[in-house]
Amino acid sequence: MNGVVDISVVVPLFNKERYLAACLPSLLSQTYPKDRYEVIVVDNGSTDASYAIAEQYPQIKLLLEAERGSYAARNRGIAEASGAIIAFTDPDCIPIKDWLRNIAAAMREPVVQVVLGRRCLPSHSKVLPLLEAYENAKDEYVFHGQIKTLYYGYTNNMAVRKALFNELGPFLNIPRGADTIFVRRVADAYPGGVIHYCPNVVVTHLEINSVAAYYRKVFLYGRHRVLTNKITCAKALNTRQRLEIFRRVTHNYGFSTLRAVRLLGLLAGGAIMWYLGTWSKLGSQFMQKPKGE
Repeated sequence: MNGVVDISVVVPLFNKERYLAACLPSLLSQTYPKDRYEVIVVDNGSTDASYAIAEQYPQIKLLLEAERGSYAARNRGIAEASGAIIAFTDPDCIPIKDWLRNIAAAMREPVVQVVLGRRCLPSHSKVLPLLEAYENAKDEYVFHGQIKTLYYGYTNNMAVRKALFNELGPFLNIPRGADTIFVRRVADAYPGGVIHYCPNVVVTHLEINSVAAYYRKVFLYGRHRVLTNKITCAKALNTRQRLEIFRRVTHNYGFSTLRAVRLLGLLAGGAIMWYLGTWSKLGSQFMQKPKGE
């Protein structure tokens, strides 16, 4: 695609061949005008058939990034993007057909610089909808509040004005959490209202297809939060706040007592995994002796 477009979609790619047949067509069949957006896929050294599959879609701008790391791949996509808005998702996600249209609508407000959307989980499980309801209620609670130290980012469903990257710089190339660090920089640099949570900007995260997969992600978030907190002060929700979100979910969705208890048990398991991740990182750092000892 040549010329200037409204929105550039950036997707980092590393060994996700099993999801591409769902992800890429969903990006290319958006209801947003086809000549007003571009899809940039940045392969980060895949060793499976990911690159070959992406090559089958000539409408996509397919790039290679030698520097390892998903944020290095995203930064390459940002540098190559023509759009005034950069929309991010991951190759294991399926955006709804109106994803870009809804992002563009949210960005019509000049004050809005960052849009964060709603993330769904595959619906074949009986318990994942409980976790999905809680996680989205948590996002809404955090981003509708004024406590900036609670803010975080997630580049599987996020849009940013390109001018903001020009001003604040690209993502840090660290294993995880660079999106949170970037969002916190935006929150610190601008007054309220620049970061907007938009529940009709929706993707389905295919990789989180079981409670075990959810717990693995939570463990990694806890582990990498230690590194993130060395760069920016990112607070976790306290018990009172979590209970308030739990109360809202059970009330708004009309959960029965059984479903409420089931959700509470799932969240308790998630809290354990998060703390295990945090402690595992702190423990490994503690065991590393300073040089010279």
